[in-house]
Amino acid sequence: MSKKTNKTQNPLSAYFRAPKIFTKIPSGGRFYNENVLEFTADNDELAIYPMTTKDELLLKNPDALLNGEAVASLIQSCVPEIKNARELFSADVDALLIAIRGASGGDDVEVAAKCPKCETITDVVVSVAGCLQSMEELEELYTITLANGLVIAGMPFSYKNTIRAGVASFQSTRSMQSIADLDDDMERLKAFNESFVTLADLNFELLVDAISSIVYQDADGEDEEIKDKAIIREFLENTDNTVGKEIEAFINGINTKGVTNEVAVVCSGEECGEEFNSGINFDPVNFFTGS
Repeated sequence: MSKKTNKTQNPLSAYFRAPKIFTKIPSGGRFYNENVLEFTADNDELAIYPMTTKDELLLKNPDALLNGEAVASLIQSCVPEIKNARELFSADVDALLIAIRGASGGDDVEVAAKCPKCETITDVVVSVAGCLQSMEELEELYTITLANGLVIAGMPFSYKNTIRAGVASFQSTRSMQSIADLDDDMERLKAFNESFVTLADLNFELLVDAISSIVYQDADGEDEEIKDKAIIREFLENTDNTVGKEIEAFINGINTKGVTNEVAVVCSGEECGEEFNSGINFDPVNFFTGS
């Protein structure tokens, strides 16, 4: 007769996956409440578990990849302290994807780099540990003082908004392909314009969301802070394009912080030897292929 098993614990629990990497994230978790992230360690490091078979299957679902569900579910599966991955900054998502790749497939990640001179493809090995150790910590506040005296405070894009932009871009590209088949020139032009306007409106809203406050001086010379998104939106709609471009460049610069996404390469092409930097694509479709 077999022994009775404890109904509250799976008898195979000793064989369950265990964390393989412990890492911090660029934001340090400072910007999130307990509904997004809840640290269990005092050193603000997160335990990273390897992927499960279910995680890998989800990464093969095109729809789940496009709408961000695959990556959000993967992070919440492999990093249990993350409760809502969609609300994370994109820089934190990149760091966690790197860590999950390391926990699941080892420290070495092979990256294919195309030489800008001779177009030879060179395979380069990137260290997961090296990427995590060299990541840049996000500052608590990013500000820029414009030529007109306004002080803009910005924040990185959330993963949720990055996905919104990606989905909109994909839908726009697909619409363009359908629009090109229209016979009527006027209808085709109208459809093109509508598609461009939709994409421009979304990118504008992402810019509004990334501005946390604007400080100006009132009639008495006192600093006043504006956080109301409606007021910020109206300001951006009515400011001149040079100011808008300066703000956009500032926000885009913030979103380059975090994990280094370039690797130094020496071309392997015969009689070339060109030295160049190649981007590392953290897209899970490519990044997890070797895991």
